[in-house]
Amino acid sequence: MYPLIAKWTILPGNEKEATAALKKLALAVQEHEPDTWLYMVQTPNLKEKSLPSLPEGEVTFFEIYKDHAAFLAHINGVDFKSFVKNSGHLFLQDFNTPSQVFMLTEVLSHLGGFVRNNLK
Repeated sequence: MYPLIAKWTILPGNEKEATAALKKLALAVQEHEPDTWLYMVQTPNLKEKSLPSLPEGEVTFFEIYKDHAAFLAHINGVDFKSFVKNSGHLFLQDFNTPSQVFMLTEVLSHLGGFVRNNLK
């Protein structure tokens, strides 16, 4: 199992287009990547209290892959590469690598827990 969390930032004014693109990406990953076991794309619920306060344009990806190879297949796959190529400009860019989306990534170690089949 290879779990991780990644955070991206939608640039102001691009929320609607970025949200539509993220939903399409999630569906493509579900359809084409059987070794991606969990792929959740979330934005902050600003109506609920969070400490510290979450930035409005933040996108959190919570992902679980079968293994490291499945993760590499995802980031090097057609769906993800196409998403970054066509929609990457909607997100904060990496200052050190122009035209590359800036992301914070945390690779996690699994301690326990479960995923219910009926999550939506």
